[in-house]
Amino acid sequence: MIDLTNAPIAEAVPRLLQWGSELTPTLGGVTQRLDRIGSRHAIDVQMPPMRVEAEGRRWIARLLRAKQEGGRIAFPQVDFQPGPCGRPTVGAVTTAGRTIPITGATPRYAIREGQWLSVTHGPRSYLYCATAQVVLDGSGAGAVPVDVLLRSPLAVGEAVEIGRPVIEGWLSGGDEWTLERSRTVGLGFTIVERA
Repeated sequence: MIDLTNAPIAEAVPRLLQWGSELTPTLGGVTQRLDRIGSRHAIDVQMPPMRVEAEGRRWIARLLRAKQEGGRIAFPQVDFQPGPCGRPTVGAVTTAGRTIPITGATPRYAIREGQWLSVTHGPRSYLYCATAQVVLDGSGAGAVPVDVLLRSPLAVGEAVEIGRPVIEGWLSGGDEWTLERSRTVGLGFTIVERA
């Protein structure tokens, strides 16, 4: 996994990829929602124009490696300051559902509705969006409801990144670039979470 967390981002378009569907009865009746594990996030990134030599050259090389090995970037949260959040971790074994139990955060820390967080399970990180505001208790523990079903079991002590969440996965794009007469380069790519 290539670390692209310091990539300059001029523009980003995040999106949700859903594997669930609505079931509509052929003879009418109530439509039902069927959720499936595997809904995940993706983000299209456009980097600002940069001089080919030397900054552009280095980013081209990093994106070419990330195309083959996968990449990780910091998920942009425009104008949002998470504040001091401690060192949160998973607080209980969790195998399924839409809630992440955390502990070890700053006491009384408020995780806001729409705030992003990532959980590192083994060598991979998974991105989630908090769907309600949760004020943690006096020991920095609480349960955070998230937007998609958990995509892997969580073990006690696994890192929860609230201050600077990441999205990681496979890159598409990033293997072509524009070279301008002004000796600048334009780079763009998409990261899609693996699961």
